[in-house]
Amino acid sequence: MRTVANPVEGTEVRVEPKESPGIEVNGVPATVDHVGKADVRVDLVDGTRSFVVEHVLGPLGLRGVTAANVLGVREEWDFARPEHRFCYAAEMKPENVVGHPEGLPNPALAEALDEVDIVTADAQPRQTVREPVAFAANGGEIELRPRERGAGIRFDVQYRDATITAEVDPRGDNDPELVDAVTSSTTPYLSPSETEAVTHSIADLVSDIAVIGGFDDLVVDAELAGAYHALTVGAARKAHEAGTVKRRQ
Repeated sequence: MRTVANPVEGTEVRVEPKESPGIEVNGVPATVDHVGKADVRVDLVDGTRSFVVEHVLGPLGLRGVTAANVLGVREEWDFARPEHRFCYAAEMKPENVVGHPEGLPNPALAEALDEVDIVTADAQPRQTVREPVAFAANGGEIELRPRERGAGIRFDVQYRDATITAEVDPRGDNDPELVDAVTSSTTPYLSPSETEAVTHSIADLVSDIAVIGGFDDLVVDAELAGAYHALTVGAARKAHEAGTVKRRQ
């Protein structure tokens, strides 16, 4: 288990240490059972609702943080953002929106996590799949395949004509250049190029497959299309529902 030694802040959020495994956003566990929406964004729901959580979970996974309490800190409304209009109409607060206003995987948070000490506690089992899991949604396709214990996750991703391969250990330290490139790339809906869009997608995949899905060691082949969180969260959910998750000490 890896958590922050002291609280840190990024855009829209504060991340506090946690004494037990798992990440919570505004008190809601970041697991497939608590995903209330997964298409153009990911929301966690359990009594309260947190919007665009992938922009927080991505950098946490890229920095190898596996235990944290994430709190929204925004106090002012931004009605140009549809999530803020939704929250206001539903009598929620601005702090329920934890996504970055410019569609970034929170580079300020990634930087803060790089500067704070990471505390390692009891080792937790690492997870993979027993056999390949294939899933399709919204014009995209994905396959999760087993990988040896401790190898991390290799992402081979295509978005339109752009491709990227990335190695990420969700329970360890990762290439700083990769983290910087990914967290400074805007969402495909705002990206100026397909190359930047596919780079951004690594944060989304880390969020949905590694953090929400709980996987540590996989080979992930993905062809992404529109509203691809339905694909990525859907694959993680299918693996859990099919009983193909394999835990290894």
